[in-house]
Amino acid sequence: MITSRALYTHTPVEGERGVCSAGHRLAAEAGVRVMREGGNAVDALCAAAFTAFVVEPASCGIGGYGHISLWLAESRRFVSIDAYCRAPLAARDDMFEVAPGSATYYGHPFTTGDRAATGPLAAAVPGAVAGFCEAQAKYGRLALERVLAPAIEAADAGVDFKFSDRLGVLDRVPEAEPSAETLAVLMPGGRFPRGGGGEPPDRMDTRPLARTLRLIARKGPAAFYRGRVAAAIERHVRGAGGLLGRDDLASYRPRTLLESPLRYRGHDYVSCYDQVAYEALNVLERFDIAGYGPDSFQYRHLAAEALALAFTDSMTHYGDPDFVASPVRGLSSPEFAAMRSRSIRLRRALSRPVTPGDPWPFDSSHPDTERVTGAGAFVPQSGTSQVASADRHGNMASCCISIGSAFGSLVYVPEVGCFLNNAMQNFDPRPGFPNSIAPGKMPIFAAPALVATRRGRALFAASGSGGYRIQTGVLHAFMNRIDHRMRVQAAVDHPRVHCQGAETVVDPRIPEPVRQRLRSAGHDVVEQPEAPGYWPYGRVCAVAWDPRRKRFEGGAGPSWQTAVAAY
Repeated sequence: MITSRALYTHTPVEGERGVCSAGHRLAAEAGVRVMREGGNAVDALCAAAFTAFVVEPASCGIGGYGHISLWLAESRRFVSIDAYCRAPLAARDDMFEVAPGSATYYGHPFTTGDRAATGPLAAAVPGAVAGFCEAQAKYGRLALERVLAPAIEAADAGVDFKFSDRLGVLDRVPEAEPSAETLAVLMPGGRFPRGGGGEPPDRMDTRPLARTLRLIARKGPAAFYRGRVAAAIERHVRGAGGLLGRDDLASYRPRTLLESPLRYRGHDYVSCYDQVAYEALNVLERFDIAGYGPDSFQYRHLAAEALALAFTDSMTHYGDPDFVASPVRGLSSPEFAAMRSRSIRLRRALSRPVTPGDPWPFDSSHPDTERVTGAGAFVPQSGTSQVASADRHGNMASCCISIGSAFGSLVYVPEVGCFLNNAMQNFDPRPGFPNSIAPGKMPIFAAPALVATRRGRALFAASGSGGYRIQTGVLHAFMNRIDHRMRVQAAVDHPRVHCQGAETVVDPRIPEPVRQRLRSAGHDVVEQPEAPGYWPYGRVCAVAWDPRRKRFEGGAGPSWQTAVAAY
């Protein structure tokens, strides 16, 4: 019997001068708009990100964080800006009671009452404003006011509740019992937000956010981290029993790095200090991915095994190296990956759960990272989006932007017009572990913002959303482009697998004989189809330069919540 299959994709988008791929049409258009006004790919990335902070309120915001990777053509160097959240200064490693039962998505225990994920204690110090303003000030070309203009215009207009926003409200609000301020925003008129079915959608009032963005546009990041905005955040969070305050905000610094790029098939790349991506690609580099073909059992099997190894190793060993001894160089070492790859068999899956490796003997074998600015004197549907951009000068950029879960901690600061993140859930709530809580510390975050070059020319950039499924989305898109020579949209659309060291999640569009071979090889196969509002293989935005055709390409998917613009 033959049955039809639903196909969702974007029409191909190409340009000669620049391209921007994002999680929302207005964000992608904002990126291209500032490039047409004389900005570069960094300006475009920041314009698109700030616009996304307005039009994707369930996914990202100025109360969240970002991971940014840049290729700067003029100086021929990579720059990574890790604008992740930090624990408040008053945070303690035992501040949460550990709940019995199963582990979270991040591999550590739940907290009693889910207090690390919902409510005022869940909010860590947001880094998005600092990170993007630093990127734009150092490496952009336009004034910040021009870069933020599209975001301010969007905030002035207000934001319709999209299908994904309504799903976030449906998923989180009933169980979370949020504050009156949060309910007033997410449940207009005291009811579930309307939209679809022919009725006009309810609109979120984003005028307070517009006022905050105007302050940032005029005064820079200090307008967010000091003064009345910081005071409002402290007053609201501490009044509700949280820790976040003005001292935390004033002390925040992103981690800006000149990473030593790693290499995949002759391409130099960085992924913003994401050791999972580095180890997985180092492992896959040792196999003939192109020779096996994009639809082969071997490609699916090797991708699952490499991801399983990399996730297991990072979840076991990674901690913020500014605070704990952590083998970050060992995890990204090609020699460590060579050792780990020897455990992979082409006809049989590794035993599950995967046993972690020991990266410590390899920790000094990989070049260290030059720190531009240090840590500073710090005296189901996830809330994440993404942007990738490229310009005619040869610059490329990508970023992953997030507030954690949908609408973050569900703490809304009405004077500021933003939801605060719930990044405290990314820490291990148990004392004595590499990823345990400490004041000013960044938790683990395994999501690549990837930029790749060849012979000094930027050729590919991508990032994604969807929790740890971002890894499989971005890495598959990269391999599909580099190994299988797909056009960018096809590279993003091609079905994927995902594994974090236990079951292997498989797109049912993969042919049944391949799925059956995965089962026979010992994979615990779980089939999960994509559907609107649900992306089990990550949501991906990518851009590329085709040196033969002298054109930019953009790709994005799933198509119902992404967009590409070019000129």
